[in-house]
Amino acid sequence: MLVQQIKVHTNLTDNPLTLKVSGSVEKIATITPEVVHFVGAPGDNLEATVYILPSDRYDFSLKDQVVPAMKNVEAVLKLSDTRGKAWELVVTNTRKTAGRYYEVITLATDSQAQPELKIRVFGNLDAGDGSAPHTTGP
Repeated sequence: MLVQQIKVHTNLTDNPLTLKVSGSVEKIATITPEVVHFVGAPGDNLEATVYILPSDRYDFSLKDQVVPAMKNVEAVLKLSDTRGKAWELVVTNTRKTAGRYYEVITLATDSQAQPELKIRVFGNLDAGDGSAPHTTGP
């Protein structure tokens, strides 16, 4: 159980208020991987598949099969099972120059609990000439 404290400031300095908020955090879906990392050289074929599986309690559908255009990546969404209850998001690096980038892919759902799913994409392309430092790890 998650417990957080919130301090409320009022003009009643003699009686400060403390509110405690608690509750369970539940995932609407299992998203694997949660973050896409591309590391390579410009021109490398960098691609990753993100699997999206709704939880039983928060059954939802993705509203649109079309992902908006982004600067450095392309993304194609497709059903990964015949029941329409799981999806694959194929993310491909399209950047042709060295450098680092960050993109967010937003997918609309029909869920009131979470109307959008966001997939973060980090890219680090190194030309091998020192123009973009190469890093390891996430």
